[in-house]
Amino acid sequence: MEKHDDDYYLNQRLINIGMGLDYDIEFHRLQDDINFRIYEERFNHLKKLEEIKENSKYIFITINPNAQITLLDFINKVDKMMGKKWITNYLYVYEQRGETEAELGKGFHFHCILEKPKGKPYSHMIRELSNSANSVCDTSNFHFFNIKSISEEECQRKIIYITGAKADEAKHLKQQMDIIWRKQQNLLSFYNIGIL
Repeated sequence: MEKHDDDYYLNQRLINIGMGLDYDIEFHRLQDDINFRIYEERFNHLKKLEEIKENSKYIFITINPNAQITLLDFINKVDKMMGKKWITNYLYVYEQRGETEAELGKGFHFHCILEKPKGKPYSHMIRELSNSANSVCDTSNFHFFNIKSISEEECQRKIIYITGAKADEAKHLKQQMDIIWRKQQNLLSFYNIGIL
């Protein structure tokens, strides 16, 4: 609990004692009200996420391979994954985190927007994508394998994120290095079927 929260409750207790109110009853009512509002906010947020998951047309994936995986092995694994019959419309890009020419290729990774196919359960898509990526990263760790449903609006933001200049200016140098790195590795700026 933060200091100002402690001060608030102390002041509330003094007010309640001064008014002759039973502090324990007032405190618990206040605490119940706070807990209910927190629960209600979380519930509404989860409900909104569930609606997006069920009603969205797109999935956004980020894969950060383990350090011992070579770029060639990673590309081969991604090519195999993207070749699944149900994956028909996509936009993806390879990026790296190096900020100097000496660091080029450091922290290479993959971002992808997939259009969800009709009739394929979301859980089956997650399982298949996870199985495809588990030889290059720990798919149970969202820092290495992150997948989520996104809304139409979020899809438009992600398209800009992976094909244009990033909003975070700190990433602009990395993006400049991405261009050099992709040329060296004979990679396209992005790979696209049906999204753009």
